[in-house]
Amino acid sequence: MTSQTKETDEEIEIELLLNVSVNKISNLSHNVSSILNGQYKDSINSELSAFIEAVKNGDSLEEIIYNDLSKTDSHLSWLYAGIASLLYFVQCNWTGPSTDKDIDWLKIRRDEAIKYLSLHDGCNRNIEKPELLYLAKKIFSNVNLQLKYRSCVWWLFRASLLHQHVLDENSGVLFDETENLIKEINNLNILEDFLCQLLFNLEAARFYLYYRRTQNSEKYLEHAQKLAGLQLNLEGAMGKRTKYQQEEKPQLYLKIEMNKDIFPSVNCKDTPKSLDLNDELRLEHITFSEHKQETKLGMVEEAIILAKYAQLQLCQPKDKLTDEEIKPYLIKVVESTQNWSLKMTSLYYRCLLESGDKRTVERSMMQVESLLKDYNDSKAPVARRMDLFFTSGMRPIWTLEEKWANIMFSLGLVKGALEVFKKLELWEDVIGCYTVLNLKHKAAEIIEQEISKKPTVKLWCLLGDATEDVNHYETAWRLSEEKSSRVQKHWGFYYFVKKDYAEAAPHLKLSVELNHIQELVWFRLGYAALQIEDWKLAAMAYRRYCELEQSTFEAWNNLAKAYIKLGDKQRAWKSLQDAIKCNYDRWEVWDNLMVVSIDLGHFSEVIRCYHRILDLKNNHSDIQILQILTNAIINNINDADGNPASRLLQNALELFGRITSNVVNNPDVWRMYAELVALRKTDVDDERAAQYLQQAYRFITLHPKWFCNEDTSLNVLELCCKLAQAYLRCTPDTAVKKKKLLGSAKLSLQGIVKKIKEQEWDNTNITAQLIKVEEYLAIITNELKQIKST
Repeated sequence: MTSQTKETDEEIEIELLLNVSVNKISNLSHNVSSILNGQYKDSINSELSAFIEAVKNGDSLEEIIYNDLSKTDSHLSWLYAGIASLLYFVQCNWTGPSTDKDIDWLKIRRDEAIKYLSLHDGCNRNIEKPELLYLAKKIFSNVNLQLKYRSCVWWLFRASLLHQHVLDENSGVLFDETENLIKEINNLNILEDFLCQLLFNLEAARFYLYYRRTQNSEKYLEHAQKLAGLQLNLEGAMGKRTKYQQEEKPQLYLKIEMNKDIFPSVNCKDTPKSLDLNDELRLEHITFSEHKQETKLGMVEEAIILAKYAQLQLCQPKDKLTDEEIKPYLIKVVESTQNWSLKMTSLYYRCLLESGDKRTVERSMMQVESLLKDYNDSKAPVARRMDLFFTSGMRPIWTLEEKWANIMFSLGLVKGALEVFKKLELWEDVIGCYTVLNLKHKAAEIIEQEISKKPTVKLWCLLGDATEDVNHYETAWRLSEEKSSRVQKHWGFYYFVKKDYAEAAPHLKLSVELNHIQELVWFRLGYAALQIEDWKLAAMAYRRYCELEQSTFEAWNNLAKAYIKLGDKQRAWKSLQDAIKCNYDRWEVWDNLMVVSIDLGHFSEVIRCYHRILDLKNNHSDIQILQILTNAIINNINDADGNPASRLLQNALELFGRITSNVVNNPDVWRMYAELVALRKTDVDDERAAQYLQQAYRFITLHPKWFCNEDTSLNVLELCCKLAQAYLRCTPDTAVKKKKLLGSAKLSLQGIVKKIKEQEWDNTNITAQLIKVEEYLAIITNELKQIKST
């Protein structure tokens, strides 16, 4: 093979990855042109004509591919066939238009394909022509072909993500395999092509977004944005969003800046249409008072913005404020793109966003209906529908139909929704519809009918859910050859709902062992383990859940609880730090963090937590925490980082000042406040300390029967000693003022001594403290005599 031929092959690989002849290679073969023009069926038949009989005879596809590639130099033909097969599968299940034309000699492998793709938990029953994906994966998995054409690994990555889309459950095995392919693609020479590198980063970001790995996706998305020279910033401008709005108010818009030329784009004339809102109140678009200069975008830049919207939606809290903040990203793509896949996806995203709002839900339903028509409409060329498909995040057509039915259900159109759910074989939703219609018995009947036609693991599980008969789960388990994570999930959930956590835990644990990326199962396993006090299992379950879903504060909080029970407070502290990142407004989480922080010596964090709790609930008294903090500062204990706690004196005083402004009647708080103020050792602070101790004295003796309780009596005597010491430390600038202070102290101590003696306590501690108080009373009395004699 000459260098010129090799160069051409590499260029062809790039053309096929991009789905467009960007470099306008003049001598493109008929085979490549057929693929780029969307003639996928013809390409498959042409490239594999020599193997039709072997496939019909039932020979192993793997062996057919391996034997031919080992003996002949037909690698390029197999690559073409694999790409055409994969794209034809995309046409049938994602982009349309739908076609009834099967490849007859390949169709005979359909059952084999479904079994291969199912991974023990079942494919979606709405999948069309699964044999196409099966063939593509078998071709791209061939090692000889991967060595010859390195883009083959990239195509396998694409095929694997589509494989996940057609499964009913997310597969941990498939996730691990696909993630390893990303690492391989990172090392391909083909990424030296700038546009390929950009598309790969976008596709990798989309892969992680599908599995809700927002941190991983953000890394690839930021790199894609940097490569494109794209800067995206939300800014505010004055404008109106309703028809009768008199005054303009600040509105968000997306400011786009570019420091590079846009990438080549191929526009599609017949993209899906955006329906008008037709609302009597809201405007179709926000009208800004100042004209905003629109930045010209290409389809690659639009793909980045749409992926950014999806990423922000996943990692932000779910509320209307967040929706308003990220909506400008979506609207930009909806209004500007001429790319079929991006338009389809952005409008679907808008439907999701608007389906929960009573003013927009009607457009949402009609828009989904319109998108379903666009799928079947043959105006838009097949090839143009495929442009940037793998970066768009587009979902299979049955997902659109499911959303349409869900919206109908939410609007009370239950019977219409029921028909769609039946067609899609979404039996859980069918059960929900029958429940609303008070026909729950029908749900079990229809599932039994389907089982009589063709029993599946999923149907037996759903029958178990409908009838609450665990025998059906056992049947499903045997049917799956004891390999289905789904069965164990349903089985575990059955016991979980009944709060039989001891029975639920083993089933949930087995389910995640079979498939490790089931967020809800991990979460429920953690909770069940907490209830049965299996702290080790609880910690493991919540840790794995938090790896998958990092924005649920309850999980982080429960993980910390499990660590505390295991005696690992350092890891508990870190978990609680993550919990408050997820929910900044739950005082209980801050309280838990404060308790663990005090145990570990993170004293500055204790003060921060206490302030945040006061922000959230106005007043809060945790005397034990405050006492440990006070003792640490008085004794100058080193904190967790080796710093002396005395450096936090001012911070602690500010905290006590805030606490006493809301909680004025707690003697312990006033006493600790006084002890901290006294550390400053200035005349002013000595007087303040005496005043605070006087407050403590007033509130501790407020109860008329305080002297009848041993513990309270002892506390009062100890406080009197501190009060006497504080008054004796005071050095007021005049004798009159000092006489007044000491006189107040004398009266306080005399009253206490009298009350305690009247009780005739037989308690050595009280007796010892009483003697001390009497000694201080004598000193104060002598001081007063000296003042009077001068």
